[in-house]
Amino acid sequence: MGDHGTCAEELRIGMHPVEVTISTEPPLVRGPYTTDGFTCPHGITYWIEPTGEQVARWVAEEASDG
Repeated sequence: MGDHGTCAEELRIGMHPVEVTISTEPPLVRGPYTTDGFTCPHGITYWIEPTGEQVARWVAEEASDG
């Protein structure tokens, strides 16, 4: 099962190259990128969402594609 101390970092690595925020607290507001929480093998639920900077890059890329 591995070391629980590395779970959040493993999730972050798995999301590469997308920049994400990982939290054990659910988001206060569900946004367009909000997904259900992910429960690690140790029973802790994490919520993973793209950072504001990541969303801004997606918007800029979409605008430039045109």
